[in-house]
Amino acid sequence: MNFKVSFTFLAIGKSRLRNETSFWKIIAFTFLILSLFSCNSKEGNGVKFGVFADEGQSIDMAWNQFDTLSKDIKLFNPGITRQAWWLGITLHNPSNQKQQLFFVPNNPHINQIQVFEKDSSQPILELGDIYPFEQRPFLDRDLVIPFELAPGSTQDYLIRLDKAGETFHIEPELFDFESFQQRKAKDTLVIGWILGWLSIIFLFAIFFALELKAWSGAIYAAYVLSISFWLATHWGLTFQYLWPTEIIWVAAARPFFNLLTNVLILLLVVRFFPPVIAGKWTAKFIWGNLIFQAALIFLVVFTPKLLELITLKIILLQVTGLVSVATSLLVLIYSFQQWRAKVPLAGHYLLGISFLVLFGMTLQLNQKLIPMGLPHYLVDFGSAFGLMGETAIITAAFARRASLFKKEKEKLAVQILEKEKQVADQLIQVQEDERQRLGRDLHDSIGGMLASLYLKTETLNGQYPTQELEELRILIDKSIQEARSLSHNLTPHHLEENGLENVLQLQLDLIQKKHHIQTNFYFQIHSPISKSLQLVLYRISSELLLNMVKHSEATEALLSISEQDGKIELIAEDNGKGMNPTAKKSGIGLKNIQERVGYFKGNLHLESDATGTTITINFPVYA
Repeated sequence: MNFKVSFTFLAIGKSRLRNETSFWKIIAFTFLILSLFSCNSKEGNGVKFGVFADEGQSIDMAWNQFDTLSKDIKLFNPGITRQAWWLGITLHNPSNQKQQLFFVPNNPHINQIQVFEKDSSQPILELGDIYPFEQRPFLDRDLVIPFELAPGSTQDYLIRLDKAGETFHIEPELFDFESFQQRKAKDTLVIGWILGWLSIIFLFAIFFALELKAWSGAIYAAYVLSISFWLATHWGLTFQYLWPTEIIWVAAARPFFNLLTNVLILLLVVRFFPPVIAGKWTAKFIWGNLIFQAALIFLVVFTPKLLELITLKIILLQVTGLVSVATSLLVLIYSFQQWRAKVPLAGHYLLGISFLVLFGMTLQLNQKLIPMGLPHYLVDFGSAFGLMGETAIITAAFARRASLFKKEKEKLAVQILEKEKQVADQLIQVQEDERQRLGRDLHDSIGGMLASLYLKTETLNGQYPTQELEELRILIDKSIQEARSLSHNLTPHHLEENGLENVLQLQLDLIQKKHHIQTNFYFQIHSPISKSLQLVLYRISSELLLNMVKHSEATEALLSISEQDGKIELIAEDNGKGMNPTAKKSGIGLKNIQERVGYFKGNLHLESDATGTTITINFPVYA
């Protein structure tokens, strides 16, 4: 088996796509692998044939023309045709054994094929899209005509090919059984590559739609799905597997998916790049083209029988071709405008659609103007290769956008956290300022008044000593001490001087001495913590210790503050009578603690029963 390997080099200049180098390597590798399949093989032999138009002549008149027919062409492409065509071939079997041959016109969408043997007036075979799929003599996506030749025989055949109202292009090949199976296996492999690729792209598109939470991702997924159906319909797979009996829809399916693909790519480009910076007038033309093609889709879906009229079918085909060209030009122009305006990722779309357009132009030039000797697989699957390249590049744009979206989302999350921290710090600062004001007022005003009152009672007690005055003096003295204690708690200036650990240790020592509660203290923090977090830890610890003294009736208490796994854990535990359910829900002290914990994105867990209460609070170290 001889192969003529063609290598395609994609030159990408300096642009804003440099950071996608690895992705382009994958694309280049993929196309290199596919190019190995894009080669001429000697499995099938091109058939020389003669052809003439069906002008309504009888079969006998057609056989008369066959006798004078020059059978020296291998490819026939009249473009859009209004009539059927007669194809004449002569097959030889020089061997001494019966030979089975397979004639493949390489066009899976011929409406009707009728095969006549020499001088016969009735067809020996009839097949085509106007018959259900199972009526084909050979069940294959392509239209395969089997022949059996006797040993040493030569047989003439006339084949009537009716594709009126559509583009007609044939390049027939003749295979023996072995080479036909090899050709079929290779076709299946290439089709599997292409549809597998598009399936992966479709899954990526679904992922992008969910990740970006944007309509453009969903539209792109629909676009890839539409491309896949268009290719499967173009290759005859949908007629074989999805609608084998829907002979009316077979003719309508190709223009339907063609138009739908155009609509989706137009919708995708204006949704991905809204015309905010550039291309406003182009966007209007895009929407006009889109609406027009949507109307054509409506016509194809709801009036498919109109396509049975050759004139209307030709008009629809010509209009579809024109709007497809307009679609490619509009997307090119719009993408170029966005790229010139330095819109992010516009270069991907420009490169993708350019790749597809250049691929399509090359195939059209090869078929209609300048025969380039392109390999069979490149002719048959060239459109698919172009679409694969386009979708790969556009998918890179979505991948890049998802990456940027993720980075922006992370950046926004950090900004939100910083803002929340600033708000929490400001709130705490406002609370501290208010506490300091109240502490100063308590110390300077009420404390001063109590001190004056204490001095008066002391003077009176010296002049008029009585039990009642002594009790009053003692009560005033206790009030002074309580006022000083409250003032110090409200304005903990000593916190900065002595540090959180020493201040809390002193507070626990006072509780143990004054209230006869055995206290245990554990403090182990390695990382520096902010002043606001120190204040919160101090306030929460003070509130918890106050609750133990006032309500728990505990004889033993534990306060633990430690750092582990990037968090600061505060544990307050006592062996008191526990906390009743009502206090858990409505206690002012507990609500204050929960609010402070919430400011610093911490969490609080409380366990309480008749044997005591345990409160566990966790904060991020860098809260």
